[in-house]
Amino acid sequence: MKNAMKNRRTRLLAVLLAGVMALTMAAGLTACKTEGGTEDGTATELPTEAPTEEPTEAPTPVPWSVDEQGRRLAGSDTKVVRDGTPKKYFTMSFDDGITQDEHLIEIFNKYNFKGVTFFINTGLFGANWTWVGQTLGMPSLTHQRWTKAQFKTGIYDGFDVACHTVNHGSLKNYDEAGVINEVQKNADDIYELTGIYPLGMAWPGGDTEYTNKTVDIVSNQTTICFSRGVSGTNKFNLPKYWLKWMPTTTFGDGKMALTLAKKFIESDCESDMLFYVWGHGYELDYYDSWDELDELIKMITEAEDIVIVTNSEFYWLFKDEIPKWK
Repeated sequence: MKNAMKNRRTRLLAVLLAGVMALTMAAGLTACKTEGGTEDGTATELPTEAPTEEPTEAPTPVPWSVDEQGRRLAGSDTKVVRDGTPKKYFTMSFDDGITQDEHLIEIFNKYNFKGVTFFINTGLFGANWTWVGQTLGMPSLTHQRWTKAQFKTGIYDGFDVACHTVNHGSLKNYDEAGVINEVQKNADDIYELTGIYPLGMAWPGGDTEYTNKTVDIVSNQTTICFSRGVSGTNKFNLPKYWLKWMPTTTFGDGKMALTLAKKFIESDCESDMLFYVWGHGYELDYYDSWDELDELIKMITEAEDIVIVTNSEFYWLFKDEIPKWK
């Protein structure tokens, strides 16, 4: 009787041991697969300790934020994360969507620089503004906008594209419906062309061509969240209002931009700083300042402590801290 019970216990123990060994082998094979081992057990060692459960990684977040209509929102895919440490931010923008932008992009791509926003007018594709060169005393200077077909070839692929109104008119001369149409249709057109919905704009014609009433209309009746003016501050302050975002300086002949860049790089960063340079591509032909742009981009991209962002990315980083308008 005792021998029978003993034999039975022995068989049960053998079964249990076999089960434990099977589980251990399975765990060992799984861990090996994770680290590059093979399913047939080649070069597999049994664990010396009980296997521990690997932590489950959080799901990868959707890279884009979308609006109520499911449209991807410009800048919402930024990889920049604010961690509470003051940082130096750099951004640029160029207006009108003209053929000199191709040369700009060549320089930007040379340094893998993406911190620029191009503001375009979707009602002026193909327009040739010969009066620009004539006004500047250089009749040979071109201000030729891309045609719609040229735009659709992907000239601005990989870059931030935003609004400059449909027709570049003086918005202070439009009634409310006219302002809304110029701005909102421009945004809708850009989305149709790029698949990304713009949140930003540059005021057409400069800071004398819109009023506080115009800003109120844009703020309350359109989807625009920020709009750049042209009056340079020569400072590295963050914007006071999103809809009156004043840049640090225009690029022009490049001299002031380079001077400020050196100052920016050498400055101690005790609070968040922003260096914003804007311009038009034709101005670099006028001033022959392409080498200066190359020097600026090289300087900025080689600086270790500068965070390069598009206008739209910067908006997403600070949208909850800066008021849209009064």
